[in-house]
Amino acid sequence: MAKRRALIIDSQEQDAQNLKEALEDGGYQVAVAFNSHDGLRLAQDLFPEVVLLAIQSPGLNGLQILRDLKKRGTTKDLLVLILLEKFDEEYAAQGLQMGAADYLLKAASQDLLLRRVGVLARIRHQDRQRRDVISRYKGFFDGEQHGLFLSSREGRFLDVNQNLIRLLGYGDRNELLEIDIENDLYFDPQDRQHFREIIESQGYVENLKVNFKRKDGEKISMLLSGRVVRDEKGDIAGYEGYNVEVSEHPEAAPLEEQPEERRFLGRLLKHLVPKILPYGADFFSLMKMTELIAERYEKVERLGLGSFGEVWKVRDIEREGRAPYYVAKIPTSKKLNNRFRKEAAICRRLEGHPNSTKIIDVVEERGRVVLIQEFVEGPTLRELLEGPLEKNRKEKILLQLVDIVTHAHKHRIVHRDIKPENIVVRRDSVVKLLDYGVAKELKEKDISSTMVGSRPFMAPEQISGESQIASDVWALGIVMYAIYTGYLPFYHDNEKILMDLILTMEPRPPREVEPDIPVELERIILKCLKKDPKERFADAGILKATIRETFPQFGNS
Repeated sequence: MAKRRALIIDSQEQDAQNLKEALEDGGYQVAVAFNSHDGLRLAQDLFPEVVLLAIQSPGLNGLQILRDLKKRGTTKDLLVLILLEKFDEEYAAQGLQMGAADYLLKAASQDLLLRRVGVLARIRHQDRQRRDVISRYKGFFDGEQHGLFLSSREGRFLDVNQNLIRLLGYGDRNELLEIDIENDLYFDPQDRQHFREIIESQGYVENLKVNFKRKDGEKISMLLSGRVVRDEKGDIAGYEGYNVEVSEHPEAAPLEEQPEERRFLGRLLKHLVPKILPYGADFFSLMKMTELIAERYEKVERLGLGSFGEVWKVRDIEREGRAPYYVAKIPTSKKLNNRFRKEAAICRRLEGHPNSTKIIDVVEERGRVVLIQEFVEGPTLRELLEGPLEKNRKEKILLQLVDIVTHAHKHRIVHRDIKPENIVVRRDSVVKLLDYGVAKELKEKDISSTMVGSRPFMAPEQISGESQIASDVWALGIVMYAIYTGYLPFYHDNEKILMDLILTMEPRPPREVEPDIPVELERIILKCLKKDPKERFADAGILKATIRETFPQFGNS
């Protein structure tokens, strides 16, 4: 165990030495300063548990040193014990008013010195522990993507995280802390009593479906999971909530066998919360509230957040057994509903192809259209490109990618955002092209008039707001270039310069970067990257046929 640190500031060397020896006998690590400059520097550098300051020492302006310690952000919380040559009521009172923690005569016995310093050192240690717990507590609370809250048994919120404030539609934390949980939160006030009866009678609840009220009165469905936490006497100390798998046994494992997060939360609830939070309640519940989409799909994990909406990994609670995971795409506002309906329609037109993503459901949640899609598990092509890829695996990925884009082009659908991040390779090596959010169904000879896509993969005509089927061929060429060279043919951190490169510069031939690339494959890649879309392959189907004709064993070795 590390020794407690003490700092002595005293201009009288013999007195300072006597104090140093007494404290070292008591197990302290001691530093000494004989002037104000060194004293302030050591206080800041060492951050001791206790500072012993001789405020009446000759040539040392002790009260000014105390004032300087208390006004500096790095030292203002240090505990200062002022030492008096002889008792002086005015000096002692002034020192305490300026922030000193205690005073003591220099002539005091070693036993009294160690006792007074020991009390201050213990206070300092506990204060550090408290600050550490608060920091971890706030980090856990604010970092949780679901709604979290602490509540008293009487039905008042004690603390809430930002996600809960957002879910319930309140303006800020203080506004939500003022509500009565039973009457203002539960859609049916009897549900709260029902929840308490269940968890306290059987010791746990698992995925209990509850309807809450948003601030605007709109109903929002949640799942509550939790178990009773008991103190050393066996009395109920509170509840802690987790989303546990159905197969898990309701009885909790011994504390030392639980994950670190649970061990920390258990200690937090039972021992630390009453000491660190500014309320005097004896009973606390820490619960996780998991929002349901359309009263059916449980939000499990947020996968992404963008300008158009957010993407969540979800589970269907109405499916029995170990329900599969799905993906929910939720728009930021009702104004995007038509866009999401069009994406669903496009995905349904492409259904049946092994490399398309399946639409499971289209539901409404608080007036917003939500897409429920299959959950594709596996690394993205971008992640795979961070390491070496075998020749045959490259070819299999490319063939499947070109095949699904060919299928889309046959239906006059242009994806407009083909990039490695939207390409997932499952464990069974099946490739899935995701995110048809900016895809468009084109009429005969139609051209999209909106600049959309990801900049390094955008064709020159996309930059001009004139996407067409050949624009996907350009993106496929960029992906092929990246797979075979490990580089992008056009890239710059500055977006304006990047777009200028795409519009005006010819790509560096792939064989100059990677000489092992076959000459015929280089020709195919460079044809995909022609500035004029009329000089490219007209669609992905022609690209696929060219690859097959040029390399009959492509992907089969």
